[in-house]
Amino acid sequence: MSREIDRGDLCASARVLDLGVAVLEVKRFHPVTAQREPCRAGTEHEDVVHLIVPLHGTVNATWSGLQDTVTVGDLYAHDLAGLEEMSLQTDGRDHLELVMLAIPKPLLPLRGDVMAALLGHGVSVDGGMSGLLKQFIEELSDEKLSLNPADGQRLGMVLVDLVAACFSSLHESEQGPRSSSQREALGLRIRAYIQRHLHDPELSPRTVAAANHFSVSYLHRLFQEQGDTVSAWIRDQRLGRIRRDLADAVLADVPIHEIAAGWGFGRPGDFSRAFRTAYGVSPREFRSGTACRS
Repeated sequence: MSREIDRGDLCASARVLDLGVAVLEVKRFHPVTAQREPCRAGTEHEDVVHLIVPLHGTVNATWSGLQDTVTVGDLYAHDLAGLEEMSLQTDGRDHLELVMLAIPKPLLPLRGDVMAALLGHGVSVDGGMSGLLKQFIEELSDEKLSLNPADGQRLGMVLVDLVAACFSSLHESEQGPRSSSQREALGLRIRAYIQRHLHDPELSPRTVAAANHFSVSYLHRLFQEQGDTVSAWIRDQRLGRIRRDLADAVLADVPIHEIAAGWGFGRPGDFSRAFRTAYGVSPREFRSGTACRS
């Protein structure tokens, strides 16, 4: 059987878990090969990442010319804009079962090159970040799990963070030998230090360098090797945490300036400008839009 890709049409049954910032679906499919018509490939689906975790069966997918096969024990990420063909095969049952996770790309704090390098490639799950992510997804997929809306939103934010951490880890592991394993370990340690101190309004390249006993110029070189600047990385990490908190229904009554201050933005004006530059809307507009979708 072959037809144009339309997951609603191919699906035998589905269970949907709305996690606020993400949607998780457990779907059963009959065996099928589906193709996307060339004229329909593109724009409307390119801003959402889809992550597939097979529970039973095998998926053969072609994305932007890349063909890969994923089965139980694998993860596969793609967007629908580049998806050209998908063949679903059973493992002896009358259906295959997949967990399918959809996350808007803007919610994943990843550079474009990191995202592009991971789409269309199957990943064999190991004991590292990919293993943690797969386990968390499978636990969320348990049909016995019962969540209230607030719990769902909180777990959705944890899930998005796990996906971002897993993608970053996979990308770093694929970049090949570094000039020094010691330099790599230092870079990871510095980023972990910054993550722990994002709430501190005094956090800056100078304070980070001083706390870790090396020069500011050396700190800048560590980040430049990864295409970042220290200040921009600190700002982006803070904005990502604030955006997550603004989407949390549990924090709906907390004033925006308090959330921003809690993540190190001492000046509301500076924060509002940075948020609008990063996301194209004001913090208030983003919170209001998130509330409307809840």
